[in-house]
Amino acid sequence: MSRARRIGRAVIAWMLASFATGGGVRGQGDAHKSWPPNVANATEIAYPVSTTMTGMVALLLTLDAAGSVQNMLVQQDVPPLTAAAQSSVENWKFVAGSAHGKAAAAQLPVYIVFNPYNPAGTAPVSGGLNAPRPMFPSGASAVPLQVRLASYAMYPANTVATGTVVLSVSISKSGHTMEIKVVHGVHPLTDAAVEVVKQWGFQPATLGVEPVAGRICIAFVFQRNLS
Repeated sequence: MSRARRIGRAVIAWMLASFATGGGVRGQGDAHKSWPPNVANATEIAYPVSTTMTGMVALLLTLDAAGSVQNMLVQQDVPPLTAAAQSSVENWKFVAGSAHGKAAAAQLPVYIVFNPYNPAGTAPVSGGLNAPRPMFPSGASAVPLQVRLASYAMYPANTVATGTVVLSVSISKSGHTMEIKVVHGVHPLTDAAVEVVKQWGFQPATLGVEPVAGRICIAFVFQRNLS
């Protein structure tokens, strides 16, 4: 059996364990439960040179039991932003998922928003922010957590700050935000990113026909985006 197929089967096994044990946000006394993977350390995402393109890139990472990226599937491609997102994300550090207290291969959705320059909401934002088309793989027994409704963050008043904000977001099996943790922040842009994510809509991961809790990584790349 190929390494890819072994990891694929391990991902399904992790979701089965997560569903059986009610996996969610880690807490005390939960060493034997199952938990989704997470991003441990993230760095800045460089905006591509000579472009004012905005939009959202969606990636689905397959991580092995050591937390290393084995596959990076592009779910929503926004050239030339996708290449910049992939180049940065492949250097991030991740924590593997766990099944019954043991590290296990799992999938982690990563969404990267290249945000327009819109200080204090005074400049028009054209085009909106489109979420990727929902995935319903034929014959799949497990479908990862997905974004179904998204919007850009608004720049705080009186700032021209730039940089990347990376958030780890835990989503309940009903699709509601349970917890937002800042992995990489930029004052004062972090609060703007956190607040807008609270307004996003999510489609929970499913195992068969049953929804399960999960985790997603969302990054906002703030730049001046001047023409």
